[in-house]
Amino acid sequence: MPQFKTTRRVAVPPDIAFTVASDVAAYKEFLPLLEKSVVRGTPIETNNVKSFNAELAVGYAKLNVRETFISKVTCDGNIKTVTATTHDAPFKDMKTVWSIRDFHGQTDVTISIDYSMRSMLLQFAVSAAMDVAVNKVMTAFEARAKSLQTQSKAS
Repeated sequence: MPQFKTTRRVAVPPDIAFTVASDVAAYKEFLPLLEKSVVRGTPIETNNVKSFNAELAVGYAKLNVRETFISKVTCDGNIKTVTATTHDAPFKDMKTVWSIRDFHGQTDVTISIDYSMRSMLLQFAVSAAMDVAVNKVMTAFEARAKSLQTQSKAS
């Protein structure tokens, strides 16, 4: 299965970065190409670990492409990770893990994506665009985290 992993240091506290990563319902508000992000059902929370299903829709209007899939999401506040897995089309398998780590008052945000697509053509296209797409996601993530930090300071 192809893998992609990158880390970015963000000038916000880990709690704010984890809030952004774990607020899946808000992804559509700031992540590029994401047209829909909805939590399905009632999240189950035990010992600071929350699990739920999320429906996500990714679209690229220039190519008239839109894919919707359901992911099983686990947000572990104890170790500050968010893990999403799916076997829905267009994926055979996908596992995405956000890891949030303190680094001397800043935060290292790592995203790791293991994926295989049902279509070889789509696999090739996704693999070719992954670096650019994840860079845009990380830039949007950082902007959202800084915005939340500014809002929390103003409160």
